[in-house]
Amino acid sequence: MRLLRQAAWELLRTGGPLTVPAVAKVAGVSRATAYRYFPTNDSVVLHATMSLADDPLSDTAWAPLAVSSPGNLGARAADLVRATGAWAFDHETELRTMLRLSLTPERENQQPRRGLTNRGRWIAALLQDLPPEVSPAARDRLAAALIPLFGSDAIVWTTDIAQLSRDQAIDLLVWMAQALITATVHGW
Repeated sequence: MRLLRQAAWELLRTGGPLTVPAVAKVAGVSRATAYRYFPTNDSVVLHATMSLADDPLSDTAWAPLAVSSPGNLGARAADLVRATGAWAFDHETELRTMLRLSLTPERENQQPRRGLTNRGRWIAALLQDLPPEVSPAARDRLAAALIPLFGSDAIVWTTDIAQLSRDQAIDLLVWMAQALITATVHGW
């Protein structure tokens, strides 16, 4: 099973076909063996993306967020966006592949695309320290506005549309997070 999972991840990472026969070929096993563990192509996708569901902030290979005072929400947002942005760019091929697969016509009648990242949890934790005078509606608006700063969405529009380098893209995402937080705190 380990070889098959590694093969599925390798295909996802390289943009190869996420099919049971392709996984069998990369793993060097028979199709019958592969089908025993992966009965459908969707099961290949599921196993290939399991590592993307991990939280890059809990990965020991990632530097911890810089310590900042509890009241310095902008600095904490910058740390969060920098760490998760670096992770997203390091996993760009996998994230783009998952985005492409989620938008294929045969997925039309399935569940809507949901991000693989923990962005909802990250944003909620970040916004816990908003001043109490920020209204629930403003908190909700800020949470929604921060969503596209994480994952494949951020990569696609910053590099493909805005044509920024990795470093420029991360700097822009950080600036946007800080600007959104500042605007919310000041009631703009």
